[in-house]
Amino acid sequence: MADPRTVAVFVGTRADLGPLSPVISVLAEAPDVDLHLLTGVMYAADELRQAVPPMARAAAAVHALAEPMGEMTTAAQLEQGAVLSAAAGRVLAEIGADSLVVLGDRWELLYVVPPAFLLGVPIVHLHGGEVTEGAVDERIRHAVTKLGDEHCVASPDAAQRLTQMGEPESRIHVTGAPGLDRLAEAAPIDDAALAQLLGLDHVQRPVALFTYHPPTAHADAPVGDWAVAAAEATLAVCGTVIGTHPGMDEGRDEIIAALSGLAAREPRFRFVDAIGAQYPSVLAAVDVIVGNSSSGVIEAATVHLPAVDVGERQRGRLRGDNVIHADEGRACVEQAVRSALSPESQARARAVVNPYGSGDASRRILDIVRRAGESGRVKSFVDAPDERRRDEGAPEGTRREEVEP
Repeated sequence: MADPRTVAVFVGTRADLGPLSPVISVLAEAPDVDLHLLTGVMYAADELRQAVPPMARAAAAVHALAEPMGEMTTAAQLEQGAVLSAAAGRVLAEIGADSLVVLGDRWELLYVVPPAFLLGVPIVHLHGGEVTEGAVDERIRHAVTKLGDEHCVASPDAAQRLTQMGEPESRIHVTGAPGLDRLAEAAPIDDAALAQLLGLDHVQRPVALFTYHPPTAHADAPVGDWAVAAAEATLAVCGTVIGTHPGMDEGRDEIIAALSGLAAREPRFRFVDAIGAQYPSVLAAVDVIVGNSSSGVIEAATVHLPAVDVGERQRGRLRGDNVIHADEGRACVEQAVRSALSPESQARARAVVNPYGSGDASRRILDIVRRAGESGRVKSFVDAPDERRRDEGAPEGTRREEVEP
């Protein structure tokens, strides 16, 4: 039997861990994979070990590239990034990594991916090719694409964007969104158990799940005020609102302070760090999801849940008929939440087919990870057909040089 492939997976925050959990599970179960988890933004090594799926706790080695961050500012990101970069290069070399798996668009990938590239470690990139014009993550995602070796995209429109970026079709694989794998058969938690989880005597319907992240493409935005306005609008319509902490972006501390203040004066707003392993059952049990998280745009459709997408953070992203957009501001969000809970919206949500897949992505991704590196390190840029035609009519001496693959 051939030696196992050494596969590293980077998990910076819970934004990564949720959709990566099914992938981590199949890698941990694969007999031909030696799994290593890298972290260093939100989690310490022991914290990540407890947060990953049970199979991976014993099967995976966990490497902390840096201590968890205490504050979230641009200066802190730059300092943390330098530590992440040096440690990522050292650990990838020490373990003899055969591939590195990363997901999406987070700022920390700017520091974790380049060391792998320089070391010649094939990079398997998940969720490339998507559009989120209200966050700087949009540009980070596309930057990772150009360093990536294999692309596991969630939808055909994302695959098309990668071809527009010159990526060879042989390296682009429409796998679906791996985060849906944990939702396909999720059973909703009952009201008594949900109340116990939240520390309440009982929950009042309708119940909303609420998450508001900093829209990082908007400098100096009043993110705390926007978050409170959206939460208050949701409370005006719903009996119980479950709020979760925002992601690790600048503006996070302001949002947490503002929503903590709301929770202190409004007992129907339960503000928690994260829901953790019970997230699938909670998502399946609530009546609406509100905020600007990708979970409303990508995941809610799998459990046929109406979603309200607030503001510009997710602007441009593919979405199903279960999603209603709302501009920032209490009045706009309240109107959208009322619309989402209407019989018409609930009927659309029940009938929606998730454009991000059917919940079987992780097995497909495992097959691609096993083959990572077979295409070689040289990645030819593929011109679009109209660009080739333009070259054919160009004056002699002005055409771009073509290199045989």
